[in-house]
Amino acid sequence: MKTLVVSGLLLTLVVLGGQARSWGEAGPAPRGEIHVVDQHPLNWIWVTLSVFEHLITLDKHGKLVPRLATGWRWLDDRTLEVTLRQGVRFHNGEVFDAEIVKLNWEENTRLKQPFVPGQFLSFKAGSTLQIIDPYTVRFVFPEPDGGALAKLTIVHMANRQFYREFGWGEKHW
Repeated sequence: MKTLVVSGLLLTLVVLGGQARSWGEAGPAPRGEIHVVDQHPLNWIWVTLSVFEHLITLDKHGKLVPRLATGWRWLDDRTLEVTLRQGVRFHNGEVFDAEIVKLNWEENTRLKQPFVPGQFLSFKAGSTLQIIDPYTVRFVFPEPDGGALAKLTIVHMANRQFYREFGWGEKHW
C-alpha cells in the first residue's frame, strides 16, 4: 500500500507539476545515453515519455499539434494520411522516414501497446499502415476511430538500433 501511495504521488508530480513546460513545448536538446538499471516493468513509462518522440502531441491547451508529423488529413472516415517531417535524424544518424514509422507501428500494434493506460488506447485489430512515399503514411482502420489522432500521441518512435539492442517489454530490459 505504501508503495502504491508513493508511486501515485510521484506520478502526480511528474504529470502535473514536475515540468516547467507543457507537453506540447520543445524541451532541451538531449545529451548522453540512457541505461535502464532498475528493471521494474513500469519503468518503460518513464523512459518512453522522457526519451521517445511521437508523430503528434498535445500542446498546453490540449490541442493536437504535429511533432514528427507535419500534418494529417482524413481521406474518409476510416483512412488517415499523415505527412512526416523531413530532415530528422536519430541520435545515431539514422534517418526518420516512413519505414521507421511502419516498424514502430508494427511493434506497437503487435504488442497491443500501450499496456498500462489501457487497451482502449490500442488500435483495433485489422488496422494497417501503408507507406505512400518516404514521408507519407496512411493508416487504414477497420471501422471509424474518432480517437485515432489521440492514440498516435502515444505511439513511440524508436530507431532500428533500439529494436536490435532492446525492444519493448520487460523481458528486453
